[in-house]
Amino acid sequence: MSNPVILYLPLLVHSDVAVQRQATTILLTHYGNRALTYLRRLLDDPELADQARLALKNVGEISGLRVELRPFRGVYVRCLGDFQVFIDSRMIRPDEWGQSEGGKAGGRKVQSMFAYLVHCGVEGVTRGEIAEAVWGSTTSASSFARTLTALRQVLQQHGGEELAASLLYTDRQRCALNPDLYQSDADLLERTFDLATRTANTQGVEAALSFYQYVLDLYDGPYMEGVVGAQEWAAERGARLLSNVVLAGERLASAALHNGQVEQCLQYCQRVLAHEPRAVGVLSLLLRAGHRLGLPAEIQRAYQRYLAATGINPRRKRDDPVVKLYRKLSESVEDRSSNGG
Repeated sequence: MSNPVILYLPLLVHSDVAVQRQATTILLTHYGNRALTYLRRLLDDPELADQARLALKNVGEISGLRVELRPFRGVYVRCLGDFQVFIDSRMIRPDEWGQSEGGKAGGRKVQSMFAYLVHCGVEGVTRGEIAEAVWGSTTSASSFARTLTALRQVLQQHGGEELAASLLYTDRQRCALNPDLYQSDADLLERTFDLATRTANTQGVEAALSFYQYVLDLYDGPYMEGVVGAQEWAAERGARLLSNVVLAGERLASAALHNGQVEQCLQYCQRVLAHEPRAVGVLSLLLRAGHRLGLPAEIQRAYQRYLAATGINPRRKRDDPVVKLYRKLSESVEDRSSNGG
């Protein structure tokens, strides 16, 4: 489905406010602030525009988020999770990347070239570096030219000649995208995390929690997942982005536990550990929250995922902080049981 929030529309505009509230909670939990972009894309659909406008109003009133009641315009690149590119309110479908030039340029390589240009940012990159990233080695001038032409035609077909000419810059040596004409979730995540860090350092962690929440909401999966060749050139930035998300989730979970919101703490931990089961600080918070809530099965599952992901043998690594905490909490449960609860 090109727009997953269509399924939520009847619930978001339901006459029962409780239904609207529940649907909004589920929608934002699953898609984060991207849900607003999905809804704005529906404003271009004459059959769904009225429902989408009402849904946006309801989501804004329930969540307190600022919403814009106008169709989405511009180029938005989703780099976290499944790679997707939106031009105005329309997503470039996977099969559309290779339709230009009679299909001579492989769609996966056309998409990979665009993804790599997004990755390289404002400075751009040489043609040789693009060839290494997309083909894994040097490639013929004709093959490179076909793929570049196909990319330009995809942009023209979806955004018009003016956008294609302004967005994609090329000369004999380098290629680049105009950073003023597109935004990506990865860039937004990094900027928001930097803002959260500065706010926490100057005003305290509590003042930065809303920024950390946005960081967590933006992350839907590994950076440039599914893009050809990305395993090589995207790994370092991908690890850095995930590290930011882990720290944001840890700050949120720690604050929730400190404020007595134990179930909220557990939920934050579960979201982070779904992406990074080796996050020691987050897992320690989950163990404590699960212990307070009396959820031994949840504790056991998270602990086993940690052992499997790290390859740790708990009998040999007794000094591992997670192993030590798990043993301590398990012993306290056994003591309570032996003492009659």
